[in-house]
Amino acid sequence: MHHKLHRFHASFFKWRMIFSEDTLAVLLALFVFVAPVAAATRFEPRSLYMQSATPGATTSYTVTLQYMSPVAVGSVDMLFCNDPIPYMPCVTPAGLDVSHATLTEQTGETGFSLLSKTTNHLVISRLPSMISANTPSTYTFSGIKNPTDTAQPFSIRLASFSSTNASGTQIDFGSVRGQVTQGITIQTQVPPTLIFCVAEQVDDNCSGTNETYFANMGTLDSNSTLVAHSQMAVGTNATGGFAITTNGTPMSAGTHVIDSPSTPTASQPGTNQFGINLVANTAPAIGSDPEGIWTNALPTANYGEANKYMYTPGDVVASSPAVSLMKKFTVSYIVNSSPDLRAGVYSTTITYIASGRF
Repeated sequence: MHHKLHRFHASFFKWRMIFSEDTLAVLLALFVFVAPVAAATRFEPRSLYMQSATPGATTSYTVTLQYMSPVAVGSVDMLFCNDPIPYMPCVTPAGLDVSHATLTEQTGETGFSLLSKTTNHLVISRLPSMISANTPSTYTFSGIKNPTDTAQPFSIRLASFSSTNASGTQIDFGSVRGQVTQGITIQTQVPPTLIFCVAEQVDDNCSGTNETYFANMGTLDSNSTLVAHSQMAVGTNATGGFAITTNGTPMSAGTHVIDSPSTPTASQPGTNQFGINLVANTAPAIGSDPEGIWTNALPTANYGEANKYMYTPGDVVASSPAVSLMKKFTVSYIVNSSPDLRAGVYSTTITYIASGRF
């Protein structure tokens, strides 16, 4: 052990003869301070924002960087590679294409325009100007086609130059990383709905009815008017609303028919007359106005006039022009007869059909 220490002392003494203590002090100072100067030439901070990360999508990229060296900058080189290390071979990311990119926005150090572009290479250029402040600068490029490999991240190797064409000695440098991914698709839908119910009495929301579908109006008499009623409720989310049509013949007994007026007509006892409407009446006192908050669901004009009745098979008796959720209508029926009306049992079946205009 003593022998080894002696040899080390002798070696150190030999080098001491070559370098003075002052020289060694300068070398140590250089060793301490050279590394931080090199680190200061990296863009800090720097980042990449991709408007869309969908593989193969055409989107925009925003590169953010901060110039660190207080010198004139005339161009910035942006090279798209799989590997971020500047001295490694540059392999173009699969599917990437920046040859149609346009510089659409810039902040911080501005005045740049696109000097050149290839499949994986962009150079922006301006008249060389001194860096004004250590504030982040952003450059947004539209029309970039994303890579297609979701398993492989990619990089943009960045470097600034005093020249206007990215030649000569680089000033600041660095890389940013990005990766395309398959997005999570979340989907839902609102199904088309049409709710409709008919009976003698129905609940406002069609949750129930009295399940009565027959009305015995009594015995015909030329001096009085026979009446009956039924109800129906309807609601739909159809964009074009709904329409309710009425179908079925006027009241008849065999070949003998009680005629219906083709225009709204007041009740006329002593004449053959069968008609309906969908509002409250006083002559005779029967019916009710529509119930519900949806004001756009109404009886049609021919069936919405109080004390006026008519009936034509196939007519639209109520409708709405747009979405209308749950409206209840009361249908009033009247029958008048003349003294010479043939004897018989007069009846009819009226079928109502609601259609949504989706």
